[in-house]
Amino acid sequence: MKLLGFKYLRRQHILALTLIVIISSMLFSLTALSLLGFYRSFTAYLGESEDIVVLYDRRSRTPFTGLVPAYLSERIGALDGVLAGSPETIVPCVIEDETVFLRGIVPEEFIKLNPLTIMDGCMLELDDLNSMVLGKNVAERLHLKPGDRVLVLGVLADQYIELHVKGIFISNSPMDDEVLAPLCVGQWLRGTDYGHVTIIRFKIDRSQVSFAKIFEEIAKESQEPSSVSQTKPEQPPNIIPKVVSRFRVEDLGVKEVQRFMESYVERYGISREALLILSAIIFFLSSASIVMASKNLIRQHGGEVQVLRSIGASQKALKMDLLAKLLLWSLASSAAGLFLAAAILWLVGGVGCLQILSHNIVFQLDPLTLALNFILVSTLIIISVLGSELK
Repeated sequence: MKLLGFKYLRRQHILALTLIVIISSMLFSLTALSLLGFYRSFTAYLGESEDIVVLYDRRSRTPFTGLVPAYLSERIGALDGVLAGSPETIVPCVIEDETVFLRGIVPEEFIKLNPLTIMDGCMLELDDLNSMVLGKNVAERLHLKPGDRVLVLGVLADQYIELHVKGIFISNSPMDDEVLAPLCVGQWLRGTDYGHVTIIRFKIDRSQVSFAKIFEEIAKESQEPSSVSQTKPEQPPNIIPKVVSRFRVEDLGVKEVQRFMESYVERYGISREALLILSAIIFFLSSASIVMASKNLIRQHGGEVQVLRSIGASQKALKMDLLAKLLLWSLASSAAGLFLAAAILWLVGGVGCLQILSHNIVFQLDPLTLALNFILVSTLIIISVLGSELK
């Protein structure tokens, strides 16, 4: 018996179920999208390109506290297939009573990995010892412009320096939340010597060089440090001392930049899948309201169900008809909850209220979150309807 033409479900009761599904879906989506946003922003901090790898300190408990020999940038950079090597000193600082990350760089090498567009002022030069350029977001947050002078206080060491704002840039990356200064300025604020940096990033051609080849060269350097190879054109003169530092090869590692950042959060059992499972658990904790609302809706239409049964409708046909009607409403409600959550996060993130490591969180509609949202809602509706007795 076909029942789709019978309108026996009252709209006010369906709207009550719809509202509950929207709220539950929104709670799940807020949790999942915010947690995944934090995770993605952290793991994409150094970039997402597969052709960029990082040389780092295995002993470091965070991505910002390790130290590696700076001269390895030029040594590894001389290998065929290594297109650029960027030594970087990353240090948390306080500027205008706000915590920001300052990155000491070699500008000529850094922009090969992270192209920058200068919005105002000029680009940084390596010999601009008392200058810095600001990412667009930092400049807006601190209300600074080219020509301003500010005092920069190091957090990891009792060091400070006065710097002149030379320009403001945009990169459409996490760098927009950072301050860039010459490498030696970063080393000074970090409290380290000029022979060490936090990390070294390399842009490589995977068809010519592998991780194994890079690590092989590092192993050779740990045994017999040598002068920089001249197989590539000599770099322009610079003011950075070339200090050859001894090290143990087991203290250094080489990974893709995103995998490098993921390894830190995975030390604490955090992964993209784990965050989605946590969000699903939160959803199921609030799922009792959806089950109760579904069963209550069926109970409120007991009279209509009895009439349909009396004219020959089977229990199976009634359940299939209820599923067809309620699933359509529930999936639409689930989508509404998801997009409402995305709108809330977009508004909150747009005013800079959500940050991780002084960087704005970037929220994206994750396809897996979207699918899981629909699957969870559909599963609850199916269980509620099929588990009901239609007498």
